[in-house]
Amino acid sequence: MESVSSVLELLFWAWLGWTATGWILSQRQSHAEFKEAIQDLEQERLIALTIEVDKGVYFCYNSITKEFVCQGRDIQEIVKNFALRYPDKQAAIFDGDESAVVTLKQQMGQISENSSSIRRTS
Repeated sequence: MESVSSVLELLFWAWLGWTATGWILSQRQSHAEFKEAIQDLEQERLIALTIEVDKGVYFCYNSITKEFVCQGRDIQEIVKNFALRYPDKQAAIFDGDESAVVTLKQQMGQISENSSSIRRTS
């Protein structure tokens, strides 16, 4: 009976080690993605957007400089207008009107499967 207990204990510790290793690796991946986003911001390849909405039109501003970036009636118009103005940069919705941010992120989720040029933030 003691050998069964030892085997179960060994299996438990092996499972715990496997789980911890998986968690550590996922944290490293998340950290790497975060570091990449910060580097993009620092090198001005990524523009963090603050979103405001007025009469169904979303206005996007640079979250750091507060300068106007683009506008659109939905995420597709915003992406198109952003690309016209900043063809060599990417945008990430950062903050702003909470309901507008949620709406645009939902729209982005629906089209992000078809496009790899949009960076999604959580």
